[in-house]
Amino acid sequence: MDIDLQYKAVNKRGRVEWIEIEIELELVSSLRPEGLIIEEWQVKQYRPFVHGIRDCIGRDLTEDELSTIAWLATYEQSTVDKIMGVIRAAYEHGKNEKN
Repeated sequence: MDIDLQYKAVNKRGRVEWIEIEIELELVSSLRPEGLIIEEWQVKQYRPFVHGIRDCIGRDLTEDELSTIAWLATYEQSTVDKIMGVIRAAYEHGKNEKN
């Protein structure tokens, strides 16, 4: 499944925002009445993060997992890279254990 983002608007801080179309309705809550909104700078971290995790776990992510990844994508790229490194290491360890 590809990540489908739709342009929303420029927010009060002057940053472009995107809405995750596939999970928008699932992530609607009283805290997020519009669904999952991601600033443009986060998209550059969010997309590869989601794809990398999907590749490692071999399945689509749940709405809760995608919401957590969107939150983690607000951190510095080095932090996201370290988290992805731990996930990849766990994946490699699991692959090696099966052999």
